[in-house]
Amino acid sequence: DDDTAGYTLSKTTASVTEGGSTDSFTVVLDTKPSSDVVLAVSSADTDEATVSAASLTFTTANWSNPQTIDVTGVDDDVDDGDQDTTITVAVDDDSSDDAYDDVADSTVTATTVDDDTVGYTLSAAIASVTEGGSTDSFTVVLDTKPSSDVVLTVLSADTGEATVDLAQLTFTSSDWDTPQ
Repeated sequence: DDDTAGYTLSKTTASVTEGGSTDSFTVVLDTKPSSDVVLAVSSADTDEATVSAASLTFTTANWSNPQTIDVTGVDDDVDDGDQDTTITVAVDDDSSDDAYDDVADSTVTATTVDDDTVGYTLSAAIASVTEGGSTDSFTVVLDTKPSSDVVLTVLSADTGEATVDLAQLTFTSSDWDTPQ
Protein backbone atom coordinates (compact mmCIF):
# COMPACT_ATOMS: atom_id res chain seq x y z
CA ASP A 1 0.00 0.00 0.00
CA ASP A 2 1.52 3.33 -1.06
CA ASP A 3 -1.21 5.50 0.45
CA THR A 4 -0.11 7.66 3.37
CA ALA A 5 -2.51 9.02 5.94
CA GLY A 6 -2.69 12.79 5.79
CA TYR A 7 -4.78 15.78 4.90
CA THR A 8 -4.41 18.81 2.62
CA LEU A 9 -5.26 22.46 3.23
CA SER A 10 -6.31 24.51 0.19
CA LYS A 11 -4.08 27.41 1.31
CA THR A 12 -1.77 28.47 4.12
CA THR A 13 -2.67 32.17 4.34
CA ALA A 14 -5.90 34.08 4.84
CA SER A 15 -6.68 37.78 5.06
CA VAL A 16 -9.55 39.35 7.00
CA THR A 17 -10.40 42.81 8.34
CA GLU A 18 -11.44 44.00 11.77
CA GLY A 19 -14.72 44.96 10.13
CA GLY A 20 -15.72 41.28 10.31
CA SER A 21 -14.84 40.11 6.82
CA THR A 22 -14.21 36.43 6.23
CA ASP A 23 -11.79 34.31 4.26
CA SER A 24 -11.92 30.57 3.97
CA PHE A 25 -9.86 27.49 3.29
CA THR A 26 -10.77 23.88 2.78
CA VAL A 27 -9.47 20.67 4.28
CA VAL A 28 -9.64 17.21 2.71
CA LEU A 29 -8.16 13.83 3.64
CA ASP A 30 -5.47 12.41 1.32
CA THR A 31 -6.58 8.79 1.70
CA LYS A 32 -9.71 6.93 2.66
CA PRO A 33 -9.70 6.20 6.40
CA SER A 34 -10.79 2.90 7.90
CA SER A 35 -13.01 4.82 10.35
CA ASP A 36 -13.84 8.40 11.31
CA VAL A 37 -11.05 11.00 11.48
CA VAL A 38 -11.66 14.15 13.52
CA LEU A 39 -9.56 17.26 12.93
CA ALA A 40 -9.46 19.96 15.61
CA VAL A 41 -9.40 23.56 14.34
CA SER A 42 -8.33 26.45 16.57
CA SER A 43 -7.30 30.10 16.47
CA ALA A 44 -4.29 31.15 18.54
CA ASP A 45 -5.84 34.60 19.13
CA THR A 46 -9.64 34.75 19.14
CA ASP A 47 -9.43 38.50 19.86
CA GLU A 48 -8.13 38.91 16.28
CA ALA A 49 -9.58 36.01 14.25
CA THR A 50 -12.12 33.25 14.89
CA VAL A 51 -12.89 30.02 13.05
CA SER A 52 -16.30 28.75 12.00
CA ALA A 53 -15.89 25.24 13.41
CA ALA A 54 -13.85 23.74 16.23
CA SER A 55 -13.65 20.38 14.49
CA LEU A 56 -14.20 18.60 11.21
CA THR A 57 -15.22 14.95 10.95
CA PHE A 58 -14.29 12.87 7.94
CA THR A 59 -15.86 9.46 7.40
CA THR A 60 -15.30 6.63 4.94
CA ALA A 61 -18.10 8.20 2.88
CA ASN A 62 -17.04 11.89 2.83
CA TRP A 63 -13.24 11.70 3.21
CA SER A 64 -12.61 13.08 -0.31
CA ASN A 65 -15.09 15.96 -0.02
CA PRO A 66 -13.35 19.21 1.02
CA GLN A 67 -14.78 20.79 4.16
CA THR A 68 -14.64 24.57 4.59
CA ILE A 69 -13.36 26.60 7.51
CA ASP A 70 -14.30 30.30 7.56
CA VAL A 71 -11.91 32.68 9.31
CA THR A 72 -13.55 35.90 10.55
CA GLY A 73 -11.79 39.10 11.63
CA VAL A 74 -12.65 40.48 15.08
CA ASP A 75 -13.04 44.21 15.62
CA ASP A 76 -11.22 45.96 18.43
CA ASP A 77 -10.71 49.60 19.37
CA VAL A 78 -6.92 49.52 19.47
CA ASP A 79 -4.57 50.84 16.78
CA ASP A 80 -2.41 47.72 16.95
CA GLY A 81 -1.53 47.38 13.27
CA ASP A 82 -2.18 44.32 11.15
CA GLN A 83 -2.00 41.15 13.27
CA ASP A 84 -1.09 37.61 12.22
CA THR A 85 -2.90 34.76 13.94
CA THR A 86 -2.04 31.08 13.58
CA ILE A 87 -4.98 28.83 12.76
CA THR A 88 -4.04 25.24 13.62
CA VAL A 89 -5.56 22.11 12.13
CA ALA A 90 -4.62 18.99 14.09
CA VAL A 91 -5.68 15.37 14.17
CA ASP A 92 -7.65 14.56 17.29
CA ASP A 93 -5.72 11.54 18.54
CA ASP A 94 -8.95 10.15 19.95
CA SER A 95 -10.18 9.71 16.37
CA SER A 96 -11.02 6.12 15.53
CA ASP A 97 -8.49 5.66 12.72
CA ASP A 98 -5.07 5.17 14.39
CA ALA A 99 -3.26 5.62 11.05
CA TYR A 100 -3.89 9.38 11.37
CA ASP A 101 -2.57 9.76 14.95
CA ASP A 102 0.98 10.64 13.86
CA VAL A 103 0.00 13.11 11.14
CA ALA A 104 1.61 16.50 11.86
CA ASP A 105 -0.40 19.63 12.57
CA SER A 106 -0.89 22.13 9.74
CA THR A 107 -1.33 25.88 10.03
CA VAL A 108 -2.89 28.79 8.20
CA THR A 109 -1.62 32.29 8.93
CA ALA A 110 -4.59 34.65 9.13
CA THR A 111 -3.76 38.34 8.82
CA THR A 112 -6.30 40.67 10.41
CA VAL A 113 -6.07 44.11 8.80
CA ASP A 114 -6.40 46.85 11.42
CA ASP A 115 -9.09 49.49 10.85
CA ASP A 116 -8.20 51.78 13.76
CA THR A 117 -6.26 55.04 13.55
CA VAL A 118 -4.89 56.99 16.50
CA GLY A 119 -6.48 60.42 16.80
CA TYR A 120 -9.24 62.39 18.44
CA THR A 121 -12.52 63.90 17.33
CA LEU A 122 -13.96 67.33 18.23
CA SER A 123 -17.74 67.73 18.42
CA ALA A 124 -17.40 71.16 16.77
CA ALA A 125 -14.68 72.93 14.85
CA ILE A 126 -15.95 76.43 15.68
CA ALA A 127 -16.89 77.92 19.06
CA SER A 128 -18.81 81.20 19.02
CA VAL A 129 -18.75 83.62 21.98
CA THR A 130 -19.53 87.29 22.51
CA GLU A 131 -17.36 89.94 24.15
CA GLY A 132 -20.02 90.17 26.84
CA GLY A 133 -18.79 86.93 28.38
CA SER A 134 -20.99 84.29 26.80
CA THR A 135 -19.72 80.72 26.64
CA ASP A 136 -19.75 77.93 24.10
CA SER A 137 -18.50 74.40 24.43
CA PHE A 138 -17.29 71.44 22.47
CA THR A 139 -16.30 67.91 23.40
CA VAL A 140 -13.27 65.82 22.63
CA VAL A 141 -13.10 62.01 22.40
CA LEU A 142 -10.28 59.68 21.39
CA ASP A 143 -10.73 57.60 18.23
CA THR A 144 -9.00 54.48 19.60
CA LYS A 145 -8.33 52.89 22.95
CA PRO A 146 -4.89 53.92 24.26
CA SER A 147 -2.46 51.57 25.99
CA SER A 148 -1.69 54.28 28.58
CA ASP A 149 -3.00 57.70 29.58
CA VAL A 150 -3.31 60.35 26.85
CA VAL A 151 -3.10 64.00 27.89
CA LEU A 152 -4.33 66.67 25.46
CA THR A 153 -3.43 70.32 25.98
CA VAL A 154 -6.25 72.80 25.43
CA LEU A 155 -5.35 76.43 24.79
CA SER A 156 -6.59 79.59 23.17
CA ALA A 157 -4.45 81.13 20.45
CA ASP A 158 -5.59 84.59 21.60
CA THR A 159 -6.52 84.81 25.29
CA GLY A 160 -7.42 88.50 24.78
CA GLU A 161 -10.41 87.32 22.75
CA ALA A 162 -11.33 83.92 24.28
CA THR A 163 -10.17 81.68 27.11
CA VAL A 164 -10.68 77.99 27.89
CA ASP A 165 -11.78 76.57 31.22
CA LEU A 166 -9.50 73.50 31.15
CA ALA A 167 -5.82 73.46 30.24
CA GLN A 168 -5.65 69.67 29.86
CA LEU A 169 -7.86 66.69 29.21
CA THR A 170 -6.68 63.26 30.36
CA PHE A 171 -8.05 60.09 28.76
CA THR A 172 -7.41 56.61 30.13
CA SER A 173 -7.91 53.16 28.66
CA SER A 174 -11.22 52.95 30.53
CA ASP A 175 -12.73 56.37 29.59
CA TRP A 176 -11.14 57.01 26.17
CA ASP A 177 -14.51 56.83 24.41
CA THR A 178 -16.35 59.13 26.84
CA PRO A 179 -16.50 62.70 25.48
CA GLN A 180 -14.93 65.37 27.71
